[in-house]
Amino acid sequence: MKVVLLTSNSFRHKYIANCLSDTLDLSLIFTEEKATSITDTSTYKLEDKEFIDDHFKQRTASEIGFFGTYSFPENIAIKELPFKGINSPNTENLIKETNPDYIVLFGTSIISESLLKEFPNRFINLHLGLSPYYKGSATNLFPYYYNEPECIGATFHIATPKVDAGAVLNQLRPKIEVHDNLHSIGNKVIQEAGLMLPRILKKLKKQEIKPVLQKGNGRICRINDLTPMVLRGIYNKFDEGIIADYLDQKNQRDKKKPIIQNI
Repeated sequence: MKVVLLTSNSFRHKYIANCLSDTLDLSLIFTEEKATSITDTSTYKLEDKEFIDDHFKQRTASEIGFFGTYSFPENIAIKELPFKGINSPNTENLIKETNPDYIVLFGTSIISESLLKEFPNRFINLHLGLSPYYKGSATNLFPYYYNEPECIGATFHIATPKVDAGAVLNQLRPKIEVHDNLHSIGNKVIQEAGLMLPRILKKLKKQEIKPVLQKGNGRICRINDLTPMVLRGIYNKFDEGIIADYLDQKNQRDKKKPIIQNI
């Protein structure tokens, strides 16, 4: 099975690339730069700047702990792109030349409708969050703010013009332990998703998975809403024992937010 990966360039993206190349024919990788605005704290007052900077330092340290040994697989063509360069005509032409069975999305800017139409039902998105409960950005952070750690996870779905709304192939919740923090949990999601992704693609190719249309409404999350106040609130939830409370009632709470499991 031939696969193309559209992703970014952090350790977690390199990990996913390795998971695909280990068992599939990963033929081409596009790496798109992340928006600098995500980590830019220059407009914050000093107290908020130090807090947000520390948040990103913790995130990076945790990511290195999980995935720091990974680099992009050797002998696979890599095309580096600027932020929002993923929809360029050159990208489309290279995908056409490669003619993959599937095009995997993980961590890029939004794919244009015209590009999606060129490869109908072949774009598979790895969304960090459980759709339809949480869609958009930072969808594995906002559930803590709303006291819903049962909504932390990953969704594998067909990419559509409407963000995070495509038919679902499979979902997962991470194996959370009481000592976990928000960074370790986030990386556990990615770790488990990487192991699951090739299996999903193989089953989809064999028509052993029937995509399930998303039903119901959830929260639409925007990165601009993840203010220092909201992020502090999330850290406070951990200090107050949100994970222990969730694990004490895990079965009941998970049942109230069912997920699709085809693997």
